[in-house]
Amino acid sequence: MQVFQLFFLTRSNKKILKICFKVKIINPVNLLLTVLLLSGILSPRLVAQQPEAKGGYGDMLYPFVNDYDQTLTYKIGVDYGKTSETPKLNADEVLQVIRRIDHLTRGIPKIVYLVGWQYAGHDTGYPSLLSVNPVLKCGNDTTSLASLRRLMREAEKYHTKVSLHVNFSDCYLDDNPLGPEYQDRDILVRETDGRHRQGYVWNDHMAYRASNFRNWYQGTFRIEQIDPLFEMIPELKKSGSLHPDAWYNTDDPYYQVNNCEDVRAMREMTVYVRKKYNVDLTTEFDLGRPQNEDFVLYHPMIWHLGWNERNPYEPMKVPSYFITGGDAFFWGSEDLSEPGKFFGFSATLESEINENPVTLPGGLKTFATRTLPWYYLNRLLRDDFNGDTAWFSDNVMVTYPGKMEIRQNGEFLLEGNEVFIPALWKNHLEIVAYSVTGYQSRTWKLPDTWDQVGKVDLYAITTTGLSAKSLDVKVLPGGYLRFGLAPDEGMAVVPSGTDPEREIKRDPSGEVVFCGIDEQTKGLWQKKYGSDGYSIPGAGESIPDGTKITFISGDTQYWENETQDIQAVQNPFGKDNIAAARSHPLHEIIEFNFEDEKEHEVALYLLDWDRKGRWSVVDIIDVNSRKVLHSYNLTDYAQGVYLTYKMKGKLQCRLTNIWTRRYTKSPDVGFSAIFFDPVKH
Repeated sequence: MQVFQLFFLTRSNKKILKICFKVKIINPVNLLLTVLLLSGILSPRLVAQQPEAKGGYGDMLYPFVNDYDQTLTYKIGVDYGKTSETPKLNADEVLQVIRRIDHLTRGIPKIVYLVGWQYAGHDTGYPSLLSVNPVLKCGNDTTSLASLRRLMREAEKYHTKVSLHVNFSDCYLDDNPLGPEYQDRDILVRETDGRHRQGYVWNDHMAYRASNFRNWYQGTFRIEQIDPLFEMIPELKKSGSLHPDAWYNTDDPYYQVNNCEDVRAMREMTVYVRKKYNVDLTTEFDLGRPQNEDFVLYHPMIWHLGWNERNPYEPMKVPSYFITGGDAFFWGSEDLSEPGKFFGFSATLESEINENPVTLPGGLKTFATRTLPWYYLNRLLRDDFNGDTAWFSDNVMVTYPGKMEIRQNGEFLLEGNEVFIPALWKNHLEIVAYSVTGYQSRTWKLPDTWDQVGKVDLYAITTTGLSAKSLDVKVLPGGYLRFGLAPDEGMAVVPSGTDPEREIKRDPSGEVVFCGIDEQTKGLWQKKYGSDGYSIPGAGESIPDGTKITFISGDTQYWENETQDIQAVQNPFGKDNIAAARSHPLHEIIEFNFEDEKEHEVALYLLDWDRKGRWSVVDIIDVNSRKVLHSYNLTDYAQGVYLTYKMKGKLQCRLTNIWTRRYTKSPDVGFSAIFFDPVKH
């Protein structure tokens, strides 16, 4: 370490300051950059080190490493610190909680963040991330770090990725070596008079507020926090996720850094972790952001989704696969936010685990009445919402007459706290049934996919696994099932003879290869595309034999029925071109089913005809696994562009309109033509 004294003007050039700070001579460029930034020679808006961090038109980190809208994300408190009476847990005890949660949740994919894994527990040791709490150590492991790493590896067998609950905003000066260094290097926020800004007192010591701007541009975030953390715990990369708690943006009056500049630094930090380690950063809340700022397309999961009342999450503008979360209640209130009522929210399970990590009281209820409907609705497209009813694909609708109700084709899947919802993550047919108060007998309608099922087996769901309750229960005429439940009882319903604990691996539904884009052909397709067939909104279709196309959501909109404009699509039945699209304000799906098991060339033509500045994402999805096989971020297509693929089997093409508070211009998403051709060898 070397000490430097720098004399320079502040960014406003109003006064001369002397800064004395310590610098690790690792990267002289970082030192020079810091001097230039502090002196005002460079503006932070000119030194974005990663293009994706700008946060403007076309900038994003989607698709994310994990599918958070299809993953139960929860927390386990290892150690809440010396002021807490909650029992502390070692690594083996944490693993047993993970196992019990896996049983209760029927093997749904999960990510768990460990709270208090560091130093002396929750809210200690920050900004340093280099000491593992001794509480985690188990007898046969040499260190607490060894116990933590083993826990991360062993949790995989319970469909769970283990990650960490960290903090980039709080800085303690009394319990770790990095805190005083952050003070010396002026990473701590200063008020105009030079005082360090205080946050809150946690676990009997003061947390000072760290500047994201200075933490990023001085290199300390990378050199002192993130890189050493991933070097110490290589297993962390495999989780693909890291959770910064209470991540605030903050101004820094002494150096005249504003909130927007601090938010830019937060995006830089997020992009760095994603690009270097392939790890998503999730956050506790999205409160207090500057106007026209958010982290949509950067932070995929918000722990307290309902807290931001001033700028609420808008589910008909931002789909669940862009941002999702738990706790949809307003800050400090038991009032549920509108998105929570009609679009669901996931369980967090922290309070249930803290009450009793062995019996998990209320855990099954929370999973069945929150996570299960949330997961189910996230598998569907959001068609429309009028404030009283939300409509989804597959003829699903949600109302909230004082309680959440989900119906499909008029039949209940959820009525308040009574649940009968398919477990769609399972590779066999399974439904989870649950009731808070219980009932002697109730009749439920089985989904259409169960039309060949004549009998079912019922298994009670417990923290230790399944236990058979009733076998070979007959399905009633019309596909109905009648049974009873005790209070707070959950059951797994499967076709008779199905082993509900057997792990079945399903083959991919199809294959795709992205071949590239074509910006030259425009709407003049007839000499280049469509030799096997086409589908042109507003003009008709000619689908090849053995190929089926299904459109999910969306309607045809016409810009010009007849035009000579070459960006418009040649009409196979007329002399003029047609400017039209099948579109939706949020998202739509084209499902391809190539029944001949051969590879086909597919060209998708998209056009921003009225030059509204559309911004779209085109995902190709495996129908069985729901995994995104290819994603394309599409901007600037007023001249028309073809996305070309080789496809085989059954695939879905999902088109999504991009809306964030940073960019609100794009009105909808749609396609103007699909063309089919034989594969060219």
